[in-house]
Amino acid sequence: DCTDMYLLHRDDESRPVGPVVEVLNELKEEGKIKYFGGSNWNYERIAEANEYAWNHGLTGFTVASPCFNMVEMKGDPWGGSVHISGPDRKEARKWYRENDIPVFSYSSLARGFLSGKYHTKTDKKIEECLSRAPIAEYYDPGNIEKLEKAEELAEKKGCTVSQIALAWLLAQEMTVYPIVSPSTEEHLLDNIGAFKIQLSTEDFLHLLTG
Repeated sequence: DCTDMYLLHRDDESRPVGPVVEVLNELKEEGKIKYFGGSNWNYERIAEANEYAWNHGLTGFTVASPCFNMVEMKGDPWGGSVHISGPDRKEARKWYRENDIPVFSYSSLARGFLSGKYHTKTDKKIEECLSRAPIAEYYDPGNIEKLEKAEELAEKKGCTVSQIALAWLLAQEMTVYPIVSPSTEEHLLDNIGAFKIQLSTEDFLHLLTG
């Protein structure tokens, strides 16, 4: 009867944000939704929506779900994807941190690029390990270097690459809830194990370079 968290998927920036905020508040008043936000919405548009809400005595966006992970999206085969990874998205991460907006990060393991399916030391071609989407989005020399460093750190700590990638997200200064999609019990247990991984400041900065 009620959706706890309602996310609008992909923004249409040609439309004014005010009516969107008003309709979402109507749904909230009717008891159909509790909290709402945007997936693949730029932080600037969320800020605009929240300013409108503030000026009109309404509730604004309280959650967001951009693409966020340890590597940087280099291609967008789907079109319209919004990510906040890498040095060019520093202002977005700062805004979420300062405004205390929790980020539900999709593609937390970069569509499998950080899952351990592909290993930089393998003799297999990347096409044998990963599907077209993660290759199109993340196959880049800088990202390969970051993956290699994650592999080295995982070996040092006795854990998996995916646990390092999730621990990196959980160590952010802003509030991050990584979205993962384990398909087996083994994958689920591996994901849960990320909570036990402690990354030092040195580890964190080491994984940033690449």
